[in-house]
Amino acid sequence: MLLEVVAQKTGYPAEMLELDMGVESDLGIDSIKRVEIMGVIQERFGVVSSAGPEQLAELRTLGDIVDFVAGPTGDTATESAPATSVAAPADPSPAASAQASGPVSPIGRAHAALVTLPAADPLLDDSSADRGALVVDDGSDVAARIVERLTATGRQVHVLRLPGVPARLSGVHDHALTGWGTTELAAGVETVFTSRIGLVVDVAGRTDGDWNDGVRRLAHSLLLARHVVRPLTDMAAHGRAAFLAVTRLDGAFGLTGVAEDAAPAGGVAGLVKTLALEAPELFCRSVDLAPGIDPAAAAALVLDEAADSAVEPVQVGHDGTRRVGLAVSGEPLTAADADAPPLTADDLLVVTGGARGITADCVAELARRHQPRLLLLGRTPLDDEPAWAQGLPEENLKAAAAASLTAAGEKPTPRRVGQLAAAVAGAREIRATLDALRAAGSRAEYLPVDITDQAATAAALAPYKDEVTGVVHGAGVLADQMIAQKKASEIERVFAPKLTGLRSVMAALGGTDLRHVVLFSSVAGFFGNQGQSDYAMANEVLNAWASSHRRAFPRTRVTSINWGAWDSGMVSPQIRKVFEERGIALIPVADGARMFADQFAPERAGDVVTVLGPTTPLSSRDRSGATAGGTVTRGLSDLAGSTLVTDHVIDATPVLPAVVAMGWALGAVEHADGRRAVRLRDFAVHRGIVFDGTQPAECRLVMTPADGDGGDVKVAVQSLADGAVRPHYAATVVAGALPPAAPVTGLPAPGTGTEAAGLYTDGTLFHGPALRGLRRILADTESRLVLECEAVRTDTDSGSSDWFAAGSADLLLQAALVWVRRFRGTAGLPLAVGGVELYGPLTAGEVFFVVVEPVGQGGPDSRLDITACTSDGQVRARFTAVSVVSAPQLAAKFTG
Repeated sequence: MLLEVVAQKTGYPAEMLELDMGVESDLGIDSIKRVEIMGVIQERFGVVSSAGPEQLAELRTLGDIVDFVAGPTGDTATESAPATSVAAPADPSPAASAQASGPVSPIGRAHAALVTLPAADPLLDDSSADRGALVVDDGSDVAARIVERLTATGRQVHVLRLPGVPARLSGVHDHALTGWGTTELAAGVETVFTSRIGLVVDVAGRTDGDWNDGVRRLAHSLLLARHVVRPLTDMAAHGRAAFLAVTRLDGAFGLTGVAEDAAPAGGVAGLVKTLALEAPELFCRSVDLAPGIDPAAAAALVLDEAADSAVEPVQVGHDGTRRVGLAVSGEPLTAADADAPPLTADDLLVVTGGARGITADCVAELARRHQPRLLLLGRTPLDDEPAWAQGLPEENLKAAAAASLTAAGEKPTPRRVGQLAAAVAGAREIRATLDALRAAGSRAEYLPVDITDQAATAAALAPYKDEVTGVVHGAGVLADQMIAQKKASEIERVFAPKLTGLRSVMAALGGTDLRHVVLFSSVAGFFGNQGQSDYAMANEVLNAWASSHRRAFPRTRVTSINWGAWDSGMVSPQIRKVFEERGIALIPVADGARMFADQFAPERAGDVVTVLGPTTPLSSRDRSGATAGGTVTRGLSDLAGSTLVTDHVIDATPVLPAVVAMGWALGAVEHADGRRAVRLRDFAVHRGIVFDGTQPAECRLVMTPADGDGGDVKVAVQSLADGAVRPHYAATVVAGALPPAAPVTGLPAPGTGTEAAGLYTDGTLFHGPALRGLRRILADTESRLVLECEAVRTDTDSGSSDWFAAGSADLLLQAALVWVRRFRGTAGLPLAVGGVELYGPLTAGEVFFVVVEPVGQGGPDSRLDITACTSDGQVRARFTAVSVVSAPQLAAKFTG
C-alpha cells in the first residue's frame, strides 16, 4: 500500500517500484517530495510523524521509507491500523517552541552586517583539555602555531596532513593523506579516533591556491565533518566536544572583498553553521582571521575561541582590531553608487537557470518593468515533443513514457522513465517562459548548454559576448542529506552549477564590462540549514564572491540575494505546514518576483549581500539536552569606574549592586547554554563586594548542574583571598521558557500621583544620578505601591544576559526600599530574591510601571513581589519573594 502512495505522488506506475530502489538516485525524489509522501501516509494510514525535510533526507531507499513508517516495533501501518507514533521527536527546545508558537516571520529585506562582539569568555576548567585534538594541517603557518600551542598544554595532538604538506611538527601523532579521496580520509579519521578526541580544528588558512583548489578543499572540509561528526558527538556525552574551522579571508567573512581565488573559503562558515544545527551537542565555531594577524597571535585567538564558554555565535571574525559576528541590518555595508546604471531595454542579461522555476518568475517581472534582452541558459534540450507525450497533462507523462519504452522493446526503469518525462515537462516550461517574456516586451532566447562545461559555455556565449551587459545566476540543484550521510558525488552535484557554473559564465564573458551581476544565494548559507550543508556552503561562496567582485569592479551592480523559502506551485500543504510550525513565512511568488525586480532600482545599487524574504533561519538549534557547567571570570577593575558602581554608594563607599551578580548568573548560563535565560531562583547575598580598596580583582562564576535532570544550573559567585574561597552571591538559573504572564490590572494612569525625586534625598534611597529612574508615585498603599519609572542604561552591562540590564533591574529593588521606608518606617537592604522572571527587555528611556505587593506575614524583615510592566499591564519582569532586612542605622548613611 505504501508503494501506491509513492506512485501517486511521483507519477511512476506502481508496478515499476521496488523496495531497494534509491529514493533520489533511481526515482528523483528529493527531501521536499519525501515530506509530501509522508503527509499522504499520515492521512491515509493514521501515522503520526513530525519529522521535517532534514530528517526524511536520511531515507535513501523505498525500503527505508517503509521501515521508517513501521517504526521500532516492525509492524507496518495499514489502512485499518490504529494511529502509530513514528520516530517521535524529543521535546522541542524552548527556543524552538517559542519560535513555533510565535507569529510567522515577516517578508522583508535586510543586509549582511558586522557587529562588534565582546572578547571570548574562556572556561577556566575546559573539560576537553584532558582529551586529544585533531588538527588538519593545510601547510599554513597558523596551523603550525595552533599545533604548537596545543602540544604545549600537554594535550595529545593528532595532525592530519593534507596532500602535499610535508611533515614539519614534532611531538604529535602524524597522519599523512596522499590524495583527496574519501576512503583514505575515512581511514585516517578512524585511526585518529581510536584515541579520545575532544577537539577538531580544520585549518584552511592558505591563500596561495586558485579557485579550483579552494573548491576542492571546501568539499574536503565537508567530507571531514562527515567522518568526525559521529565520534565527536559520542565524545560530547562526556564533556565538551568541539569542531572549529579556521579561515584567513579578511576577519569579516569575506564581506570587505577578498581576492576572487580566496572566495571559496567563505563556504566553510556555511558548513559549520549547518553542523551546529545538525549536531547541537557539539561546540561549533567558524573563525575567520585577517591575513595581517601574526600566526602566533592568530593561533592564540583560535584556541581562545575553542575554550569560549558561549556556544553562540557560531561564526566569529577577527579583523585585527575587533571581534565581529554576522548579523542583519536595514542598511547595506556599502553605500549606493549615485551613478549606478539603470536597467533598460538596451541591456542584454545572461540568465542561468532562468528558463524554469522561480528564476523564470523573477525575470518575467523584470521583463514587464524594463524589457531587457534576455539570454536564458539551461541544460534541458528544447527538442520537439515526442508523439507519445503530445496532449497529455504532466501527471500522466511518466506512465506514457513507460508505455512508450515498452512498445519500443526497452525495459522501463524509473531512472529512464523519469528522464523522458522530465525532458518533456522541462521543454514545455521553457517554451511557456519564452512566450511570457516576449509577451512582456523582452527579446528572449534560450541556449541549451551545461554551464559546468567551461568550453561549451564559452562557445555558446561567444556570439553574444560583446553585447552582454549583465548576468543573473540562478542555477542550482539540491541533494539534501545530513552531514553524517553526505557523499562526494552529492557535493559535486551541488557545487557544480553554483560555483563552476558561475566561473564558466564569467570567464566566457570576460566580466570587466558588465553593469549588472545578481546571484541567487540562500538563507540556508547565511544562517545554515539542517540537511543542506553543501548547498549552504556553495551559497556562502556566492556571498564572498559578490563582495570580491564588487571590490574589484566598484561601478558594477553586484548583489547576492539570500532568498528565504518560496511558496511556489511545488509547495504542497504538507511542506507549508512544516514551515508554519516553525514560524517561517514562505515568499509568495508575486512578492518575491517584485522584490527581485526592485533590486535593479538605483537606490539598491549598494546592496551586495542581501537577505530577501523572512530574515530569520529556516531551522533552529535544539540545545534542550545541554546543561551549562564550568567556571568563568568577571573582572571588577572596569566596574570600579562605572556609574553602576560610582552611583551606588552607601556611607561614601561604592557597593556592587546585587543585580549585577544576578545578571552575571543569568548571562553566564545563557552564553554557555545557548538559550535565553529567563528565570532565576534562590538568589542570596553572602558577602557583598565593597569597593574600598580591598575588593578582589575578579570574581569567579562557578556553574554546576543542579541535582536532577531538569537542566537547572547553580551559580556561585566567589573570589579567592590568600588561597581561600570567599563566597559572595549564589543563585540557581532555571531551565526552560516561561508561559505568558497574565497582564497586571487596576493600574493608575501614567503621569498622575506625586513626584518621586525626593526619594533620593530624604534617606529613602541612596542612588546617584545615573541610577535615578523612579519618576512618580502613582499609588501609595501598603497592599500595592505603584511607581512610574524610566528605564536606565548605565555605561556597562558586561556579562549580563540578553533581557537583563542591571541599571533598569535595580529600579525594582529600589522600589522595594521605598515600600519598606513608607510602610515600615525604616531603611532597608535587599538580602535575597526568591525568584526572577523575565518576559522581555526593559529598553533604555522606556517608561514603565513597578508594582510592589507584600507577601507572607509581617515581621522585622519584609517579603515583597515586585513586577515591572508597561502602562497597559504587559509584564516585562518580576522579582518574587524579595527579602528586605530592616536597617534603621542606614537612614543617615543613605543621605550621606
